[in-house]
Amino acid sequence: MPVETAPRRLDKDTELLIDALRGIAALLVLFTHAFDLAVSDAYGWNYASNPEGWRWARASLGHAGFLVWCFFMISGVCIHQSISQSLARGQFNWKQYALARITRIYPLFLLGLGLALLAWAFHEDFGEGYNATPWRELAASLFSLQIFTTPFPAYETSWSLSCEMIYYAAWPIILFLMRGHVGRASAFSLISVLLVIGGIMVLWKVGHEMETSAFVEGAWTVAVLFPVWVCGAWLAANWGSDRLSISHRTWKMSILLCLLSEGLLVVMKFKEYPAWAVHMAGWSSIPGLMLFLAGARHARLASWVRARPVCAWLGQFSYPCYILHMQLLLLLDHWVDEYAGQWVHKHPLWHTALEFGVVLLLLAWLGPRLERLTMRWRASFLGNTRPPVKV
Repeated sequence: MPVETAPRRLDKDTELLIDALRGIAALLVLFTHAFDLAVSDAYGWNYASNPEGWRWARASLGHAGFLVWCFFMISGVCIHQSISQSLARGQFNWKQYALARITRIYPLFLLGLGLALLAWAFHEDFGEGYNATPWRELAASLFSLQIFTTPFPAYETSWSLSCEMIYYAAWPIILFLMRGHVGRASAFSLISVLLVIGGIMVLWKVGHEMETSAFVEGAWTVAVLFPVWVCGAWLAANWGSDRLSISHRTWKMSILLCLLSEGLLVVMKFKEYPAWAVHMAGWSSIPGLMLFLAGARHARLASWVRARPVCAWLGQFSYPCYILHMQLLLLLDHWVDEYAGQWVHKHPLWHTALEFGVVLLLLAWLGPRLERLTMRWRASFLGNTRPPVKV
């Protein structure tokens, strides 16, 4: 099943910008969770009971919604780029594709799950709604289905990996159904999303059924955030076309659009909008992120000699930081509670600085090493599983 046309490969400026964005986003996710944990320790997990100033702080500095949306769009770009050539040649191999995705995600994911088990064994307070016997969540996590059960305690960040794995499977299937036509596949995806979320909304608001179902809420999250991922795939499919010729002025305007999307999320967090509405706000990130990525050449990173190693390091730092940081924060917080809890809990900013700094230093040293080790193993494994070339 050939696609309509194979897109051009990403230029060096875009590759460097994507690596930088992934690393910076992961770093900021670490900070937001360190800050939210520190404020929660001081004033309680219940957001509504926090002083108003700290509620604003948690709404603006203690969440990472926009950063996750950024990850989703980048993932759409990268995955479509990686499969487009084989699709265009009609040589797409489902087994190799599945192995490539599993070996990319699971080694560090399983390490993160092991750390989450350790944190769960030590940490007593995981906030409101904590399940003391999370065996169903553990089983679901092993199959990347935790979005339908809620994540395992101490592994809340893994919900987005569950969405990612579903998108990895869904996009090639949709492309096959649409005979490789990316525009039709994108339209089909968006229409399907509207039907799914419309059906769930009727179920919730008209029938008043399954309003507390983790499975239905997970289905909503997967569906409502899929357009962000699909827009990344569409962007990759049209890379190099005239319609993606972005002026420098428009590129700078895209930053403002991203800030407006983040501002919307801050207000919704402060006003305590339900999770389904917050996830739906992810659509507001699409214009700014698409324009920003499409105009990556304006960053001119490829012309900076020092930018290349820095961006490469940020790219290697990104996934280990994202997938391991929450468990490390909770383990460190358990130690802080034991030995310095009374002093630290009175000062959320010092608490944030302490735990953010320690975990950042650990991940800055260990993360890229783990990533390189994993990628070397993955390259060797995938090389041994490829079918022999017929002569």
